[in-house]
Amino acid sequence: MIAIACSSFVPVLFRYQEHTVIILIALCLGMCALEKKSPWIKNPLDLPLWLFMIWVLCTVPFATDPAYSFAEWKKFVAQAGVFYWSLLVLDRCRRESLPRQILWALAFGGAVLAVYALVEFVDRGGTWKDRYVRAHAVGSDYNWLSTYMVMTIPVVGSLIVMSRLAWIRATQVLAFALTGAAQVFSYTRGGWLGHAAQGLALAMMIGGRRLALGVLGLMAMAGVGLVVASQAGFQRDTVAANTVDTRLTVWTIGLREVATHPVLGIGYGNNSFIKKFPEYSLEGQAQIPDHDRIIPAMHNTFLMVALGSGLPALLCFIWIFVALLRRLIPIPWLAGRNDRVTVLAAGIGLAVIGFAVRNLFDYMFMGSLAHIFWLLAAVGITVTGPGWRMTRREPTFGDVASLGRIS
Repeated sequence: MIAIACSSFVPVLFRYQEHTVIILIALCLGMCALEKKSPWIKNPLDLPLWLFMIWVLCTVPFATDPAYSFAEWKKFVAQAGVFYWSLLVLDRCRRESLPRQILWALAFGGAVLAVYALVEFVDRGGTWKDRYVRAHAVGSDYNWLSTYMVMTIPVVGSLIVMSRLAWIRATQVLAFALTGAAQVFSYTRGGWLGHAAQGLALAMMIGGRRLALGVLGLMAMAGVGLVVASQAGFQRDTVAANTVDTRLTVWTIGLREVATHPVLGIGYGNNSFIKKFPEYSLEGQAQIPDHDRIIPAMHNTFLMVALGSGLPALLCFIWIFVALLRRLIPIPWLAGRNDRVTVLAAGIGLAVIGFAVRNLFDYMFMGSLAHIFWLLAAVGITVTGPGWRMTRREPTFGDVASLGRIS
């Protein structure tokens, strides 16, 4: 699990990860059969996850390209397999240190990726003045880097709060600074909005509505400052609305098609849009001026699901996130829980919130990004389960204010 967590930050290794997990699942099922023990770990995602997979499979025969939609469905099932395999390993090992080791591996992988992205950014002539050059992830682009950081930064933050030794905390603070810088220089507004949502959620957890309003005010001031800077000649491309216009265009087309096929959709998968509308492919737009072209995709995972498999699939997909967050961040959040389980769960919950917001602007629920999501979900569900306990009391979010003063 630790190796898969670390390697998830290198997308080119995804196929090896996928094959490795399939082998490990088969081995785990064989061991459970020999020991005559059930491999099934009951969890709150069972119902929405299985309903989603079954419904999408039922819509495949009605897709524009059934073979493609079935292949995309199989990919999602394989990703869900990471979740159930992780739950099984965590349940059978019963090692209290394993969840933290997985989070440490994610923090380490994110920090190493951030170093690579920042060095490559500087080497290609990147600057703080504008985003004509943007920081990239290994073997992928700024969208992947931004999504990695959206999930990694809250995890690093929770580890900082939990750490007791000064040198460990200093290491985590350094990782936090590196991942934060990589996120900034990815110049991806969807990632920044993901952190904005995480900041508001954290403010609500710690200080309630008043603190959340204060954080919202600071974010508004930052946005205004960015617009003012663009008027002075800085970050003009960052505040440009061309990519916003592209998204609004394809969202309008997608919503019209959802209204036409609200139950079964046109086929699961990000490329079903092009298969339904080949005139919007890159070849189909060859004669259109560059400023009028649109990127041929939905740029929204939730809308892609609704367009591909109908509104029932969208409701099940949203249900997955809601069920997970209800487990990780219960209301009232602090009721009877003032330990490091709360810190771990809250950090993972913030990562899930940011990941959901990030997927509102691009299709990022894929490949090794999905592996990280399912690993985090398995860890969060395991440590918040009634049979899991962590014996040593560590600093909690009640100590965040003092930590801030020390910093």
